[in-house]
Amino acid sequence: MASSADFVNYICEQLEGLGAVRSRKMFGEYMVYLNDKPVIIICEDRPMVKMLPCLAKLLEGRPTEPPYEGAKDHYLLDPDDRETLREAVRLAEEATPLPKKKAPKKKESAPVESPPPWDVVWPQQSKPTLSDIGAWVNNPLLEELVDWVRETYQAEPSVEFSKCSMDRGWNVKFKKGSRSLCVLYVRSGWVSAMVTLNAKQVAELELLLSSFSPAFRKIFAKTAPFNGGKWLIVDVKRREQLEEVQRLMLLKAKPVKKQA
Repeated sequence: MASSADFVNYICEQLEGLGAVRSRKMFGEYMVYLNDKPVIIICEDRPMVKMLPCLAKLLEGRPTEPPYEGAKDHYLLDPDDRETLREAVRLAEEATPLPKKKAPKKKESAPVESPPPWDVVWPQQSKPTLSDIGAWVNNPLLEELVDWVRETYQAEPSVEFSKCSMDRGWNVKFKKGSRSLCVLYVRSGWVSAMVTLNAKQVAELELLLSSFSPAFRKIFAKTAPFNGGKWLIVDVKRREQLEEVQRLMLLKAKPVKKQA
């Protein structure tokens, strides 16, 4: 299974502040660049880095495997270990030369104009409010989900900007303490919700899968595991999908008890 754009977006967010971060889709998978240098390859939602000599001490003991058949072994990185991930990328960027530029391709006919994307309408210097996001999404399920998280976890939404080229723009994040509950990526007409579950939570979800919709079971089956966990992404277009996202969040964290 190919890597998800939202997972690539998460990796890019982890690297913000190191320099110019971007990603590029290649043969169904992704390469992440820092200052135009290829530093991480992501295959089936698994971030990997070349086994460079400068990384030997930092990543000693990390599992290694080839990203694809015929390739050399790479270090497998933990996407949630932000400090190690950033240091590995910084060292890899220093040791990696800039790729040689290819000859420019012949100009093609101009593409048909389409509506401006979300990050153009709301660039980094213009932070939208939740009302602005709601107007763009134009789906009452978004407001219902926000209200449910507030009531269930007493958590306020945080509007944050992602610089990753795969899903650039403002998104909505919910946290319970320091733990991420859910990330909402803004679409025109709906939102995509990403909920990350660890290995124990995935095992609990597997026992309940028969009570989820066939569409969600396909998402679960196609989502590659990482360290036993899964990064599950559900498009919230219908009430059934909203309820499934809520169930995933309840698996991830217990509701906050209301004070008497």
